[in-house]
Amino acid sequence: MNIDLSALLSDNPMLLLFTVIGLGYLAGNLRLAGLQAGPVIGVLVVGLFFGHLGFVAPVGAGTFGFALFIFSVGIQAGPTFFSAFAADGVRYVVLALVVAATAAALAFGLSDLLGFQDGFGAGMLAGALTSTPTLAGAQDAVNSGLATLSSGVTAEQARENIGVGYAITYVFGTVGTILAVRFFPRLAGIDLPAEAARFAEARGLNRGRRRGSGGSLPIVRAYRVGAEAAGKTIGQINAEHGQVQGKILQIKRDGARMDASPDLMLQERDIVSLIASIDVHARAREQGGEEVLDAEMLSYRVTRREIVVAEAKVVGKPLKDLDMPNTYGCFATGLTRASVDLPLDPALPLMKGDRLEVVGEWDHLRRLAELIGFIEQDLEKTDLATFAFGMIAGILLGLVTVVLGDISIGLGTAGGLLLVGILIGYLGSVMPTFGRVPAPARFVLMEFGLMLFMASVGLNAGGGVVAALASVGPLVIASGVLITLLPALAGYLVGRYLLRMNPALLLGAITGAMTSTPALNVVTEAARSGVPSLGYAGTYTFANVLLTFAGALMMVF
Repeated sequence: MNIDLSALLSDNPMLLLFTVIGLGYLAGNLRLAGLQAGPVIGVLVVGLFFGHLGFVAPVGAGTFGFALFIFSVGIQAGPTFFSAFAADGVRYVVLALVVAATAAALAFGLSDLLGFQDGFGAGMLAGALTSTPTLAGAQDAVNSGLATLSSGVTAEQARENIGVGYAITYVFGTVGTILAVRFFPRLAGIDLPAEAARFAEARGLNRGRRRGSGGSLPIVRAYRVGAEAAGKTIGQINAEHGQVQGKILQIKRDGARMDASPDLMLQERDIVSLIASIDVHARAREQGGEEVLDAEMLSYRVTRREIVVAEAKVVGKPLKDLDMPNTYGCFATGLTRASVDLPLDPALPLMKGDRLEVVGEWDHLRRLAELIGFIEQDLEKTDLATFAFGMIAGILLGLVTVVLGDISIGLGTAGGLLLVGILIGYLGSVMPTFGRVPAPARFVLMEFGLMLFMASVGLNAGGGVVAALASVGPLVIASGVLITLLPALAGYLVGRYLLRMNPALLLGAITGAMTSTPALNVVTEAARSGVPSLGYAGTYTFANVLLTFAGALMMVF
């Protein structure tokens, strides 16, 4: 039996899409010079290859994927978008704005100077900053009719130019940013580890540990009260031991179990259950504590949960003020902000939308969650009704335009979906029962939407990529290099000399403004500290919003 693969893929759009996505993921796992391509560039390159062979994306697939992606980006940004103005928030907005404005001005100016067709400028901007929301915003401006196209340039040609410009500049956008943050500190004579340590000391931060690293997890053990502790209240014992990381859960006296209130006086032969780290238990045994095996006093469910920070009374407070180990017998093991793992430090202030990974006894952990916000795993179901009506509202909002002379100004579908997504994400952080989209569900929707969109961009741009490389390829590549490097330099100069930011924090913030997670990893390793990730989380949310509108504006003016 002969199988015509070309006909099979041409006649089955769904098969074509998933073939491109699957092969793209495999290609994204390849490493070149120690750098992993990643699924975005992998799917894009495979899509370009199939597009060059004559395959075309199914009608509507890219639009559907783009809508899922950009709306999910808004939901992810919502919880932290408004609260991010605290502390260094204004500086992060300014920095993200400087990078976005400089890059957009360069892309617009170079495109006009070199006579590129409509769409190349927006594609170069998106690729040079490795910003998929920029690509989505530009494509949507063409699809929605907001774009102002030159005579003789069709909407299809403009969309192809956007994709080709993005594909040509994306590789250096990734590699160039990594090289810049790796070698610039050396050229500028910056000692990143020393600067990170200086910032940590000034803010009362230690180096902090990353998620899943360092620190022993708590366990429950039972001890018999000896003569030394008898006659003292639990509050007195806690005061004597200062910041010992642990909590007495219950007391058993003459077979009866009692809650461990601070004013309860211990008696000799009482049995206490203590939740603490292994080193605390070791010290307790060294100090004469008699460990006992009591099934009732050991029957506790120690579990790990992710708590979303939502309560205003804890926003802005450092972790140490919660005194979780002594008050709740709970231990923080990780902290994520804007999808970035931050160094876990007692002095780090919490922000709305932060995700705090906590290990502790189940009942006490739930009481802690009520103080902080809510347990993410409690929200297993996705509120698809709110998700669907949010998409409808975003699309309708994007249709609203204001006409000024010959120019139509509007948010476009990208802007409408992004803003409504931010609003729903924010309301969900305030009211946990509203618009429930748990993190795993949001990741799947965002990733699936992004891969659909990238596969469609590659397939539609593949037909013209070879011709574009032959005609304007070198000029586009050179322009992309400038658009990658000069905004980063402008951001550094403004951040260092105008905003007076610490260099380690600033370099992390610049990688966030350029939406480059691989570059953040390089800075973090070079600084031997998690300080750069604080800067990245500060600018990343604003950069996604600003660059989405920048891509659309590139096509309007």
